[in-house]
Amino acid sequence: MTVEFIKQLHQNALEKAWNARPAKPPVDPMLKHRKKVLSRIDAALAQLESGENNPPRGLYQTRDNFNGMRVQLKYGQRALTIDGRDHWFVEDAATFFRSAREAVGSGELDRAILDAVDRTDKVPVKEAKVKDKEKAALPVPRDEPPALQIVAGHEAAVDDKASADEPRAANPGRFARKYEKLLAAGILSEPAL
Repeated sequence: MTVEFIKQLHQNALEKAWNARPAKPPVDPMLKHRKKVLSRIDAALAQLESGENNPPRGLYQTRDNFNGMRVQLKYGQRALTIDGRDHWFVEDAATFFRSAREAVGSGELDRAILDAVDRTDKVPVKEAKVKDKEKAALPVPRDEPPALQIVAGHEAAVDDKASADEPRAANPGRFARKYEKLLAAGILSEPAL
């Protein structure tokens, strides 16, 4: 039969190699981090060339009656800390940013960039503050789970206050409690039925 030669010549190993996707080369995350810093530097250089003073969320600031500029390098919104400083005062910001661009591109500032990345990952989350009234309303935690008993074919927690034979008293809702308070204060009178 003609089908036999197909079965004999077919090789599973070749099929696996044909269907296998080529392995992606490992991506260095530092390239992405450098690119983020370089994009901020490029934006600052473009702002300087356009003559913009004190751009919002910019990397430099100027002041009247001051010859220099205050400059920063940032990863996102985090300032890079280099030699214990996160800002510098320079006379020519364009030269500073061009030199910084070369340093970031060559990898000289990788340690400062990684420190900024680590700080963005470890931003503390503010814990919700519970007011004293809310603390009082929280149930007291038990050391052991409540004991269970079989009631009408179902498991139910044993209640110390009421036995299983007695029906539980209905817990009035919010409006019922408010209505009772208004009756007790004499603001409302009992409706006549």
